Amino acid sequence: MTFKGFAGEMSGLVTSMVSVKIIEDILYNLFFFINFMAPGILALYSCYNFPMLSISTLLVYYTSIALHRLEKNHGSPWEYFSRNFLIFTMKQRHHNLRLVRPKSGSLDPDRMSEHLSSSKNAAYVFACHPHGVAAQWRTWMEGLMYTTFPALAQTRGWRTLAASVLFWMPLVREIVLWTGCVDASRKTAQLQLQQGRSLVILPGGEAEQLRTKFGEEHIHLKNRMGFVALAVESGTPLVPVYVFGCSDLYYTFDHFFGFREALRKALRICLPLFVGDFGLAPRRGVEVTIVFGDPIPVNMVKRPRHDAAEKEKEHFRDVVKKVHGVYMERLAKLFDDAKDCVGFGERKLVVE
Repeated sequence: MTFKGFAGEMSGLVTSMVSVKIIEDILYNLFFFINFMAPGILALYSCYNFPMLSISTLLVYYTSIALHRLEKNHGSPWEYFSRNFLIFTMKQRHHNLRLVRPKSGSLDPDRMSEHLSSSKNAAYVFACHPHGVAAQWRTWMEGLMYTTFPALAQTRGWRTLAASVLFWMPLVREIVLWTGCVDASRKTAQLQLQQGRSLVILPGGEAEQLRTKFGEEHIHLKNRMGFVALAVESGTPLVPVYVFGCSDLYYTFDHFFGFREALRKALRICLPLFVGDFGLAPRRGVEVTIVFGDPIPVNMVKRPRHDAAEKEKEHFRDVVKKVHGVYMERLAKLFDDAKDCVGFGERKLVVE
């Protein structure tokens, strides 16, 4: 083969690869649009042009939701969807997504099986940081959880806590239910732990989501103790988890932050401003590594009733604060121990 011929073939290959990347980014943008924007636009259009049919359809849909409330009970996870949906597997490949267990072996299958079989409600609380502007990594991670933690998959499973508003949005509701989410209320979380299901929690929530800054490791944790209280009242081990690469997936903007923060506090509506290399498709070349720490043992202390003595309430709060302090130390150590190995050695963790 002549040099000219070889150069032509290589040029064609590069062009083909670039074309595939563009097509994949277009697919992701389309997926984002269909999930978060198309249902609202379609509903408005249909209500204007076909009011009776549209209103009837919406009534049937939302009546079904109100009657079943799957997100308030056990959810509706679909393993095949989480493991094989094209968009998820595509992003796993693009970002070389890896779930890393502790070197100590504390989350190896045998050790986890031993813990989970110790009682009918034995479980784990996985607390993941940071949230990121959209937390897409959580849906990409879901399918890999089945192979990374087979002991969980083979016993009582796990559920992820998600914002209540997501379960009232057509299509978004189905996606979050199929990927193992339930409502992020205390009552629902307690139900899962009582049934022996582990929990995946993003403690930073909307406040952390809105404060995500491109290329910086900021987490909102100092006053976030609800997830610790859940672990304390059930005696469930706490597992610190850090998502390296999460804050590099999108460029972020601080414009109108005051207004957006006020909107979040008043209406629980979070409007982060972000963009990728091509629309809302996450930036390419960013590797995402989710590192799991060793479980932190937690002694069970019953949550006091509303009419309990103040001394009992104070004791519970003190225990939660103590465990929270230990958790923060272990999370910081996890970050510092892992950052060099995953290519983020120059980063510093800022806890607010």
